[in-house]
Amino acid sequence: MKRTLFVALLALVIFAGSALAGPKEFWKGGIYITPQIGLNSWGLPFGVNAELGLTENIGIAGTAMFTMWKENALSETVINLAAEANYHFTKLNAQKIDVYAGGGLGYSIYSYKWNDGYGLGAGGTGGSGIYVQTVVGGRYYFNPKIAASVRLVGSLVGHWAGFGATVGVTFILK
Repeated sequence: MKRTLFVALLALVIFAGSALAGPKEFWKGGIYITPQIGLNSWGLPFGVNAELGLTENIGIAGTAMFTMWKENALSETVINLAAEANYHFTKLNAQKIDVYAGGGLGYSIYSYKWNDGYGLGAGGTGGSGIYVQTVVGGRYYFNPKIAASVRLVGSLVGHWAGFGATVGVTFILK
């Protein structure tokens, strides 16, 4: 069910992006830095995404997200690091909007700490590993240097697979 919903959403955004993207919102040599917060099924992640425009349509990006949560005496942390390639739909004219879709390869680093209340807690790592993700996102430009960002990220393969979303503010450095 989740997979079908995600594929339908991805197709919708790609087709909508073809009709909305503008030529000046993404460009070759552009540097886009986005501090962001997210939402997923097990925590409230925060982190940063950085993207470089290789061509007028293709960007490469890196994302680092940190999530921590606690249930009773168990504290858990996941750090996700991902490399991405995105296609920006810049062929049609629409002002202030940049819609893109892409994919990436990431690595999750999981750790935990158990506090038994007597100072005899334990900790460790486990469940860390590689994952493959899809990304669908968009930016709305308030001015040429600042944009609001929304990203939907899904992973069906690998550790910590699932779906989530992030929102942030993109700063265009170049």
